[in-house]
Amino acid sequence: MSRSFRLLLASAFLWGSATSQLTLLAIVLRDHGMSPSAIAAAVSASTIALVPATLLSGTLASRYGAVRTMVLGAVASLISIAVLPFAVTSVMTAALATAGRGIGAACFTPSGQLFAQVQVSENDRSRAVGMFTAMFLVPTFYGPALAEWSLRQWGEAGFFALPVVPMFIAAVLIWRLPRTETPAPPDAAGYLALARDRRLWLPNLATAMSGLSYAFAFSFLPLLFTERGITVALFFTPFAVTLLMVRFVGLKYLQRLPAPLVVALGLFTYAAGLYDLTAVRTARIVAPLSGLLFAFGYGVMLPTGVAWSTAHYPQAERARPVALVNTSFNLGSIVAVQLTGVALPVLGWLGVLVILGTIVAVVFLVVVGTVIASSRAAR
Repeated sequence: MSRSFRLLLASAFLWGSATSQLTLLAIVLRDHGMSPSAIAAAVSASTIALVPATLLSGTLASRYGAVRTMVLGAVASLISIAVLPFAVTSVMTAALATAGRGIGAACFTPSGQLFAQVQVSENDRSRAVGMFTAMFLVPTFYGPALAEWSLRQWGEAGFFALPVVPMFIAAVLIWRLPRTETPAPPDAAGYLALARDRRLWLPNLATAMSGLSYAFAFSFLPLLFTERGITVALFFTPFAVTLLMVRFVGLKYLQRLPAPLVVALGLFTYAAGLYDLTAVRTARIVAPLSGLLFAFGYGVMLPTGVAWSTAHYPQAERARPVALVNTSFNLGSIVAVQLTGVALPVLGWLGVLVILGTIVAVVFLVVVGTVIASSRAAR
């Protein structure tokens, strides 16, 4: 593992340390008198900004390099966190601050994936991307608890000041990364050309299914479990442990398989996890099993989707395909939230789970068909 890769992983860990503490932001906004709808608008501004900013980050990384784009993202996130204490007085200012954090993440995450791939051999790219993205999640084991403690002990001043420190250090580490990328040639494919490239359709569609499943789990499963009297940790603890094992160990071996096959395995486990939740009343078995299945799907899908889509392009032209895959994940997340919000009052939890599971299963069958067709063509 190179020094540059270690610096990248450390910066992602510190980034996650800062952002995981802000999961309690809704509580602070509520204490300032904001209604639930106003809080939702302020917090969701980050996701809304994420989609166009992710596409923009691909263009910036192609032209100016991954490291410069990551630096821009770190500065944007640092500023947005630093101004939060002055932004919680109104919905508009709070939304602008959280939108800045979304823009920062959009610049940092895809460019970090791009940089991670350069640090390893061509056959180790999936694991490199997986390790990088996993470092964001490790701090979730302690970040929310640390934020709760700081808010109780030091009030809002401590709550807002504490995340600034790891984000500042992350920005310094990112600044120290070597700027060795080769700029994309002027005639490199833009997003319209990429959208016409059929080789990218399936990895992007499959990655959207990962976003769909992941967003449902982290947006609505706590609500489902609460209504059924199920301890949320029965799902999320196995999820967290299994995810780290898949990203740090499992991908080392799984990446030796063809990317479409690994993606098919991820889609299968996602669909199985969604269908498994239809029997959620047997919580002691179903909830942990679903956590394991979702963790495997999430663990392999995005890193493999990035490696699969970029394999068709030389290193200097991979920034936009990486950004496109991440955009597909974000769009899938938006679809999951909107679809669940519309379908839940009409069809209930069972209907929502069956619909989402069926959508993922259909894409799974398409990928399996592609794997079979490719296998026959190779004979």
